[in-house]
Amino acid sequence: MIKVADARVGTCILNRGEPSKVTQKERVTVGTHMHSKTRITLQGIFSGRSEVLTLGHHENLEDIEIINKKGQVVAKVPPSQIQIMDLVSYETLTATVTDDQFAKISEGNIVTFIELQGKIIVIEIREGKD
Repeated sequence: MIKVADARVGTCILNRGEPSKVTQKERVTVGTHMHSKTRITLQGIFSGRSEVLTLGHHENLEDIEIINKKGQVVAKVPPSQIQIMDLVSYETLTATVTDDQFAKISEGNIVTFIELQGKIIVIEIREGKD
């Protein structure tokens, strides 16, 4: 748990059961007696949905750890799924990707993916081998 005042842009928190990344943070004045609060803009990692929250500086947020990994694309499995091999542990994982990513990926590409709450998301695609 972290306080709202300690959250930075790029911090990952759990918001309504979905992991979200802080994309913007600012202090705002609410009311006539100059009570200040923090307005944070969150973007859902799985849904991509954006949400704005206005919270007191002392309120707590549940922070989460995201693990970045690199892997090699092994095979495409329609519709919009790929199998990737973790280059560290050599385990094969199945990830769901967007249609744009599916069109760009070919066998042998190096991808960066995150594994969070049992879901795997591809965040970067690179050509060839590292």
